[in-house]
Amino acid sequence: MAFSQQQYAEQLELLQERYPQVSTQNLLHLLQQHNGDVDKVCTYLIQEEHRVKKLDSLETRFSTALTALQQEYPASKSIKRTRLLRIMDRFGGDVEHVRKFLQKHEAKHNESEIDSSVVQHQQQEEIKTKYSTQLAELRTAGINIHSPCVLLQLEKYHGDVNKILEMTKNREEKKHHIAELDTKYSSQITQLETDGIKIKNKRLLLELLEKANGQIDIVKQLFAERNEQKHQIKSSINTSETNHENLSSTKKRHEINADDIDNLRQLRSAGIYGNPVKILALFHECNQSIEMTKARIEKDREQREQQYEKRTQQRIVLAEIHDAYLTINNRDDWPDNIQQVYLDGNNMMFVIDCIRRLCLNRASKKAERAIAELAAAWNEQMHIPNIELIFDLTHRLEQIQSIKVSSAHPMYKTTDDMLIDIVRRSENQQKNKHTIIVTSDRGLAIHLKYEGCQLVKPHQWFSHCAMVLTPDLIKHEETTDMTAATTTTTTTKNKTRYDLNELVRRIVKIDL
Repeated sequence: MAFSQQQYAEQLELLQERYPQVSTQNLLHLLQQHNGDVDKVCTYLIQEEHRVKKLDSLETRFSTALTALQQEYPASKSIKRTRLLRIMDRFGGDVEHVRKFLQKHEAKHNESEIDSSVVQHQQQEEIKTKYSTQLAELRTAGINIHSPCVLLQLEKYHGDVNKILEMTKNREEKKHHIAELDTKYSSQITQLETDGIKIKNKRLLLELLEKANGQIDIVKQLFAERNEQKHQIKSSINTSETNHENLSSTKKRHEINADDIDNLRQLRSAGIYGNPVKILALFHECNQSIEMTKARIEKDREQREQQYEKRTQQRIVLAEIHDAYLTINNRDDWPDNIQQVYLDGNNMMFVIDCIRRLCLNRASKKAERAIAELAAAWNEQMHIPNIELIFDLTHRLEQIQSIKVSSAHPMYKTTDDMLIDIVRRSENQQKNKHTIIVTSDRGLAIHLKYEGCQLVKPHQWFSHCAMVLTPDLIKHEETTDMTAATTTTTTTKNKTRYDLNELVRRIVKIDL
């Protein structure tokens, strides 16, 4: 202590002048803790002074009410009074809220006082009644059925007697093996104890001897390696904990300044709660205005609620859209009485590999022609009166057999705008229920669904083309569920695969 006082003589003198009420011993301890940094010690003392003043003010405000509550709920005496004061402050002195908190604490305290042995005895009696037949079998096999361990195992393994017998047999074999090792290596154990090697866990010592085949030197080496490994693990844990503590204390010192404590008090009194660091950062962003901070917090809360509602609504809509799409697994799944089909050309260009490659290789005209010819061949079998293939922008507007090719540009910006305008026309209101639109655009599908149109995804439409035009390109594969294969029953699933690339090569009369 004398050495520390000499080392920090100047700092101690400054602190004693500024804080005469603090003892010299405490000041020296703080200087040692902060490596002689007077500013850090002052910051700590200011925070401590504010804390004491706040507790004194809380004691003055809530002393009478809190004392009455403590007398009403004796279990609350186990809670520190400072914590109770902070709880009172948190609820703004509302005694009813604090009473509810203390009631919950009292209930938990009373539950913990229930005699656990009584509960355990009741549980054991219930198990005996539930598994009376199994207990009779175990008694016949020579098992002590009054052992709590046996009863717990019965409950754990749902009355599986064979499992308990197997575990008991393994336990007895292990005990017998340990006894044999003890007899076999008794001289080595004595020698190790003489050499000063003591292991509290005798089973571990016997396992090491068995591993070393009774050679004492090897056992000593294994024991030394084990101790070194334990020491390394312990030192690494201590180092990480020390670093974490240093980091957290540094964060606390840097994040909350002593000058901000008054601001926090004012913010709390204004009804602004939350993470102190975030609240203070927001307070400084709002030019230290409590009104602006409150308005900003309210605005952020409203935005979060709106975003949450928006995400919820999107999930609901997407689920509805997913259910709105038709599922076409067979040729006959295509709906009857369909008078009009619209194909979203740009949306369909990237479904099949060979058509996608045409688009990527700047041969979009060939890709458009391929989709149109495939649709024409499909309609020769389906006989749908009106089929229109629409692209965002195309100059090849000639009709290909029964397929009308259209361009959204220049009247519309995209195909989506054109389709929405078509289905919303008054003359098409009754026709929409007999209209199918092939697209996978979710945003577009939402509008089309509300107008009463039926929806098919492009891959489903191409698959139906294969069903109609080239059924030999459809392969049915059986797959076994590997997770279920380990159990007594196996699950076999049928997977249908369509060779859509070969479909396009057969039908389309262009060089792909």
